[in-house]
Amino acid sequence: MTFLLNITTAQDQAVEELAQAKAASLAEALDRLTTSASAITGRVPQAERDSWATKAVAARAYLASAASVEQVAMLQAEAAITGEEIEDLAAAIVAMADAYAGIAAQLAGLRRKTRTAIEAALTPAQVQVALAALDAALVELGEG
Repeated sequence: MTFLLNITTAQDQAVEELAQAKAASLAEALDRLTTSASAITGRVPQAERDSWATKAVAARAYLASAASVEQVAMLQAEAAITGEEIEDLAAAIVAMADAYAGIAAQLAGLRRKTRTAIEAALTPAQVQVALAALDAALVELGEG
């Protein structure tokens, strides 16, 4: 008969608890950032969000009288559905792209800062402090 004895020290357990806290908190931070981004963008299909950069380039080109035939056609297609003038649509697209870019940059900065704080944490309590700091920053961002 063979017995396997697995002894876990308090230090081993603390290391494991910290690793689990970090992994869970990194996932939670991403969820919170995703929720914040969705609150800003609204319920927009991913396919539409994927087109935003292309639309912004087309809109900027249109407003600068430098749009390609394809860019004009893309803007005309949306304007035909919404009933807007193409110039008004292009201006709205640029304004929204600029506003979102600023917020997206802040969210990216918060993600990186939070990840760094979580990875540097030496205790599960410090991990929770990093999440609390993220929450406070998201509240401030929402109020700004």
